[in-house]
Amino acid sequence: MSVDERLSEIVAKVLLLDGDQLKDDIRRKDYEPWDAMAHLVLISEVENEFGVTFEDEEVVEIWTVGDLRAALARKLRG
Repeated sequence: MSVDERLSEIVAKVLLLDGDQLKDDIRRKDYEPWDAMAHLVLISEVENEFGVTFEDEEVVEIWTVGDLRAALARKLRG
């Protein structure tokens, strides 16, 4: 399974989305299930799955699914 597929699976699970509902432009403030607790769970799940750690500043800058994908890509590039 690719990094993108693994990330999509985590996001869908945590945010209670079906695969066809998952889009990079889903925003935290516009999607009710993506509250503060879900955000922390999402970050934690991604960190555990990929063996990365996000700094606090990075976590608060993640506003969309696309932002999360980009932040993870930066972490995995080194």
